[in-house]
Amino acid sequence: MSFTSEIKTQLTAVETKRKSDKKAEFYGIFMLTDGKLRTGSRDVSVHAEKLCLRSGGRIERAFFRNGTKTVYGLDMRWSGQVSIEDKGSAAAFLRGCFLSGGYISEPDSPAHFEIVFKTIASYELGMAAFELCDIVPKGTIKGSRFVLYLKDAEQVSALLVNLGAIRGVLEYENVRIVREGRRNSNRVLNCDDANINKVISAGLRQVEMINALRDSGVYSGLPEAVKEIAELRLSNPELSLTELGEMCRPPVSKAGAAHRFAKIEAAYKALKARKNK
Repeated sequence: MSFTSEIKTQLTAVETKRKSDKKAEFYGIFMLTDGKLRTGSRDVSVHAEKLCLRSGGRIERAFFRNGTKTVYGLDMRWSGQVSIEDKGSAAAFLRGCFLSGGYISEPDSPAHFEIVFKTIASYELGMAAFELCDIVPKGTIKGSRFVLYLKDAEQVSALLVNLGAIRGVLEYENVRIVREGRRNSNRVLNCDDANINKVISAGLRQVEMINALRDSGVYSGLPEAVKEIAELRLSNPELSLTELGEMCRPPVSKAGAAHRFAKIEAAYKALKARKNK
């Protein structure tokens, strides 16, 4: 299975709580396919069908062909409207776009992420969605296709975090860091694979906590210094506490960075406790 297929399978399992985000994700699928989805992934087909029905659409035809190339097909009808106005809806929309028209290079290849749009209007909406996720892609036209793409590995990782492919980020970053380590002897000497995995795992856990606080509204009430390092973590899930601390303005020590994350964890635990009551 290609890495693109693995990521798409992971994304079909992302749980979206807001109805508006579910509809935004479906709109991404519907827009890029003109309502006629053709995919080699059963997971993507089943996911698209569920989103269609939950968004008020209907399935006119569903089929499966198993010849030289497996194809799952959906012909969908939908006439709803969607507003892409915040980071959550933008990420959901791009998730749908990637499921139906996206590609990501293998982790051991040069970084490349792209989504292919059919019209200039959809291309411009895609650009706006990227920017709402604090990522600015490059664009090009290939014949009748409009392509938004990323070639920066850190941007690709940040986007995967936004889309919800957490396991994909871990695999992608593991391979990328090992590859960069071969070109940088200092990193090889200072970090072994176990330490790299530990740093990335801790970073992804922090990303999950931060996103939960943002979804609940608790995030806005955090101190500015805590929000500063939270934003740095969202953009850099692979960095250590020391590296994040050095990026703060003014810089803080590893202990200072850890203290700020302790406040994030305390807020997250308090949020979970309230939900469990």
